[in-house]
Amino acid sequence: MKHNFRLLFFAAILCGTQQLLLAQSKPSPAPKTASFKLFFEKVYLHTDRDYYASGDDLWFKAYLVNGESNYPTFTSNNLYVDLVSSESKIISREIIRLDDGMGYGDFKLTDSIPGGIYHLRAYTNWMRNFGDNFIFDKQITVNSIPGIKPVAAVIKKSRKNKAAIAGDDAGNGNKISLFPEGGSMVEGVMGIVGFKAEDALGNGVQVNGTVLSSQGETVGNFASTSLGLGSFALMPVAGVTYHVKGNYKDGTGFDVDLPAALTEGYAMHIKNSDTTNVQVIVSANPATFAKHKGQSLTIASKHADKIVSDGQFVLNNEQTAINIPKAKLPAGVNSILLYDEQKRPNCERLVYINCNNDIRVTVTSDKSSYKPKEKTILNISVVNAQNQPVKANLSLAAVDGNVVPANEGSIASYLLLQADVRGKIENAAQYFDPVNANRFKQLDLLLLTQGWRDFVWKRLADSTLKLSYLPEAGFTISGKLRSVLINKPIPDMNITLFAPGAKGNKMFFTKTDDKGKYFLDNIELYGTQTLHITSRDDKGKKSGWVFLDTIGHDPVPAPQIPVIEQEPSDALAAFNAASKTRQNNARRFRVADGVTLNEVVIKDVHKTIVSYNGETLSTFGYPEYNNTITAADYKYKDLEDYLVHKIPGAQTNNDAAQGIVFHFGGKPVVPRLTVDKKEDIFERLDYYSLSMDQVISVKVDHYVNGAGGDVIYIYLTLKPTAFDKKEFNILNTEVTGYYSARTFYSPNYEYPSNKADQRTTIYWEPMITTDANGKASVSYYNADPKSKIRVVVEGLTEKGVPVVSTSGYNVNQ
Repeated sequence: MKHNFRLLFFAAILCGTQQLLLAQSKPSPAPKTASFKLFFEKVYLHTDRDYYASGDDLWFKAYLVNGESNYPTFTSNNLYVDLVSSESKIISREIIRLDDGMGYGDFKLTDSIPGGIYHLRAYTNWMRNFGDNFIFDKQITVNSIPGIKPVAAVIKKSRKNKAAIAGDDAGNGNKISLFPEGGSMVEGVMGIVGFKAEDALGNGVQVNGTVLSSQGETVGNFASTSLGLGSFALMPVAGVTYHVKGNYKDGTGFDVDLPAALTEGYAMHIKNSDTTNVQVIVSANPATFAKHKGQSLTIASKHADKIVSDGQFVLNNEQTAINIPKAKLPAGVNSILLYDEQKRPNCERLVYINCNNDIRVTVTSDKSSYKPKEKTILNISVVNAQNQPVKANLSLAAVDGNVVPANEGSIASYLLLQADVRGKIENAAQYFDPVNANRFKQLDLLLLTQGWRDFVWKRLADSTLKLSYLPEAGFTISGKLRSVLINKPIPDMNITLFAPGAKGNKMFFTKTDDKGKYFLDNIELYGTQTLHITSRDDKGKKSGWVFLDTIGHDPVPAPQIPVIEQEPSDALAAFNAASKTRQNNARRFRVADGVTLNEVVIKDVHKTIVSYNGETLSTFGYPEYNNTITAADYKYKDLEDYLVHKIPGAQTNNDAAQGIVFHFGGKPVVPRLTVDKKEDIFERLDYYSLSMDQVISVKVDHYVNGAGGDVIYIYLTLKPTAFDKKEFNILNTEVTGYYSARTFYSPNYEYPSNKADQRTTIYWEPMITTDANGKASVSYYNADPKSKIRVVVEGLTEKGVPVVSTSGYNVNQ
């Protein structure tokens, strides 16, 4: 659906979350990029933890910010959150309402969910214009309870990176890649070469080795950090090639050629250790200097693909140093570029600028140690470097630190690093931990290597943007109006929507366009509720047959990311052991752990023979789809829409006014309908127009007849009122709007209780706002186990500064 973007954008600015009573009756063309200022959104989800067991609840808080400034933004109010399984299938989806860029929700991980790696994705409709560049993706680990089979193990090979200058993939999946600083090595110029070694899972692997020339001379030695990152200096000599030779931590070897050095060109080296300036050193070899002496070169810095600083210098020496004041650069990842006299980019290097806003978040407990089930009071303070109070919106998770490993990322690491430099960043939180004295050196090494090959804004600049999806301020109710007897649209009819359960306005009006379509925008719907839609002409006469489109859009397809059953690590092993112990302890206190069932024998039936109207049909083991309709299915506009989305292979039949079709062996197969086990229907296409609230169940079977032809039967069980409708201009239907988030259950132990309490997440509060003094407080009761409780607070200040604090206390028996 397309609308006038300028109208929508300025309405959002002027009216905030207010709703428009009159919607446009005719969509306008898609916006052109020249008609408005392009903007980007980022979203971050703070979860209560990264590790879960089946049966747990997953709690999250969403922060939507402007992609350039990190200020909380209200450009979109609808956030789509998907829980993606190990088979890259969306197993659960929620639409979260965002107000002032904030919202929250939860997922229930069922007892039957297989253990393994899952992904939590979040995105707005506007983000869909930019592929997966701004879609939030977080990996979570689920440990299944005893008796539930884990997902099949699939070893993930490192994805080939086209931008990597040089690399070697060992037979066991280990790989080392080489990245000359700035882009290329130049003959006769001393340069830095970064390297990254990783295993088949994308985890860093320690290496050590030697740099050798083509004459067999040892030029230098190198060794990596524990994360497989490192660098070495090299001055290429004309006519000489180089390679690196060494060993991975497991003893396997590698031998990789360095890329050939340029005979002419520029090299760029960055020094980012100074607190006030970024120093850029530009070098030219003698041949390049002789040709370009006196020419003007340009140094520019970009943030979020926007030039924030640039300047020219004259090439008067073979080496020139330029200082860029850090005060001119925004916090986070910046790109430093060198352009030649013809404005062609020659070198690029990413640098990280530390946030100048020194915001301190302090969380203190009223005691350092507590008894089981004793009340805890946490006091939160947010101040700046001058000790002045800061207004912030926060979320807090208190978890059992003896069971749950610390989260690898945070809102700071994501918004300032991970959202711009894509790909796996191990333990991203370490780069933002004040306790880590070497964090800025480590971060610079990361940007020299991983940042060299994958920077989101550079990828966007290399592609043509096609804007097809608009920001959503609420839900859009759309549909069509047609004649009752023939499938002919009716234009210029008055449509009235009554949404008694909507927040704010309840009545909405519009007209159908020349194609009989209607649109009503920015409606705030929560949970499952009934909509009442009517159509009348200008004289008030009832007319037409009203249809409703699906609410919301189809989910963005889950990326085909190979995963493994459970990525081996000490943290994972400890969590699996601790969570199983916790589950067993909880079971000991249950009144009943389950029931004993009689023995069930499952037979493998390959071929079943049935007979319909004298015709013999065989199933040949084809799958059977037997669905009971629930309120969650009412979101589909009619039976046809439901079948297309829920039954594999079902497609809209474009050769008929309504209905579906399947294709087998390139041949179309129109299904046969059986209603209430009474009749076969071949021509009654009006059944496909039934709203899903009139359907009890749907069963679809695939047969083969005696001639070898495919036959599809759809068995419908309908409500008695399915065809009682006489007034086709009236549509009463149930729809599902925003997810209504549950409230975290925090027991009250003011009075003693013998009830067992084995909570892993002790407390979760997604919406905490500091007062005028920069203060806030929460209180809750602890669980039974003796443990170290980890308290993590994340959030944003009103000026878009991400803040994180980790603290803790003890619970003793």
